[in-house]
Amino acid sequence: MAPVSDQPGSDLPGAIEAITQAVAASNPQLYRHVALYLQVLRDVLAKRLEQTVFHLVTRVHATRFVALEPHERQHLRRRLLVLAQRCSSLLTVEQLAALAAQMARESLRRRRLADRRLLERLTERSAQLADGAAPPAPQGSVHLDRTLSLPFAFPFSLNLGEGPDTSQQPTESGGPDAAAAAAVDGRQGSDAQPFGAEPAPESADDDDDPEFDFDGGDPGPWEKGSLPTDPVELLRWLDGMDHALQRRLRNLSHAVNVELLRAGISPTLLPVRLLDAALHGRVDSAPAPAHLLRLPLPFPLPGLPPGLPAMAVLLRSADLEMEEPRLRTCRRRLLQHRQELRRMAGRFRRLQRRLTIHQAERLWLQDLPPPVPPAD
Repeated sequence: MAPVSDQPGSDLPGAIEAITQAVAASNPQLYRHVALYLQVLRDVLAKRLEQTVFHLVTRVHATRFVALEPHERQHLRRRLLVLAQRCSSLLTVEQLAALAAQMARESLRRRRLADRRLLERLTERSAQLADGAAPPAPQGSVHLDRTLSLPFAFPFSLNLGEGPDTSQQPTESGGPDAAAAAAVDGRQGSDAQPFGAEPAPESADDDDDPEFDFDGGDPGPWEKGSLPTDPVELLRWLDGMDHALQRRLRNLSHAVNVELLRAGISPTLLPVRLLDAALHGRVDSAPAPAHLLRLPLPFPLPGLPPGLPAMAVLLRSADLEMEEPRLRTCRRRLLQHRQELRRMAGRFRRLQRRLTIHQAERLWLQDLPPPVPPAD
């Protein structure tokens, strides 16, 4: 790499500062775009959820829905409205930013725990080799055991029958309303966390949530009280907000599925991990209407006709935008802003690297020993 001259290096800090000032000047407009998108989403969420459940109870589970008593149908409609309103109250810029920060901390804990477990395994293997244990099998060898190898390692269970799984029922102190609120907020059972909090990961191997770059001492761009002026950090902020929105919609979907199971309409309950896998394209789903997940099952289930796939509500922001012109307009503005940010972030990174190289060269020359005078 050719050395960087002193003259260009003297202009680099000013060029970097100009980019951060441009980002800071455009941040109020970006905040308005994000806030408007969420406002429109709050306005249409309950209506879209009602239409989704209407399709499910009239086209898929009509027989079960007709068998309900009038007061049961009215109770279900009220519960769906309450869940939609509860989720809508969490769809604000501040709430999603707090959730994005919490998801980043969860990801950091998972990575640290996975690294610690890997180090423990390596240490244990080294100790075994030091004690004269059998060396590991050579590369390319085949090890046979009796464990099953299934597509998802079957980390989920399906609740069968006409009623809900009693093992997942809330405690007496919570009641059904508390259980539904916990499902929307991401809480589980009697270990419910404060309103608006998200559940801790089930294990360190749970990689359903997207990974965030979250350094140990950095609170992340979502906890700083204002939008970042660094274009790279601002892109990261936007990604975190999108992931947090996806988490909120997934929680609402799971809560609705719980209510449908409790009412006896849905014969199965697809777990949260499977919903996440479908959102990230890690399972093959059959074509289905918007906001519905149709999942072919690898085996027949009691109470379901052979070959009938499992159906569940799964709200997606992309489907909502396809259905709502106002949301599409807001998303288009956000995409335009993101494209400009990407351009600025690319130039910002190049300038930062050039500045770092220039500083390294200057320090190298500064630390050179003085020339030794020639001997007489």
